[in-house]
Amino acid sequence: MKSYLAVFLVILTYGTFGYASTKCIETKGSSCNEKLKYSDRIGERYRTFTILRDGKTVRVLRGDVGKGGTFERIDHPILSPDGNIVLLSQIESGEVETSNGSKTYHEVAYCELVDLRNGCIIARETGEFCGGTFSQDGRWENSLYPEFSLTTETPRAKYYADGTQIFADSPAASFDNLLFCDPPDTKNKNDYHIIIEKHNFKLDSAQRELLK
Repeated sequence: MKSYLAVFLVILTYGTFGYASTKCIETKGSSCNEKLKYSDRIGERYRTFTILRDGKTVRVLRGDVGKGGTFERIDHPILSPDGNIVLLSQIESGEVETSNGSKTYHEVAYCELVDLRNGCIIARETGEFCGGTFSQDGRWENSLYPEFSLTTETPRAKYYADGTQIFADSPAASFDNLLFCDPPDTKNKNDYHIIIEKHNFKLDSAQRELLK
């Protein structure tokens, strides 16, 4: 699988100048139709990560130093064999208070498995999970969850409706992420009705139309 480094651009974001770098990746059966763009640079990391496909934005992911973490730019993206899933790295950092009252700088490294076709965050974990590798048949092999399955872990409306999956304070377990992973349509509209009644989530006019 080939990867190409595209040109660096200077952009204006959040009222300050930052650097954006775009990496073009060649997936199976395609010629560089997907791009990963890191932008709004802070130090050696980036606040914004954008997935582009055929010139269109699939999804924009954002994080900050103390909330969610900033993205580490990976020169050679770790991709599933079919090129559909990418591993991202985010570092959350800040000062924490110790037992004796002093403060110390602390970092937590997170990783995310993201579907490049729709921007769905399949999983967000830390520790040993992030040291896994893709097997030849596309599974994410890791020592923390040996039975981990990309298919069953992908957020679905029916899983949230029946309680198999639970919304939480994590990008992967948010209602916003569910809308990317399993958009409202005629097949899952009953599940979305249950979810909305339970949690009072809001949809835009186009999404509400699909659920009628």
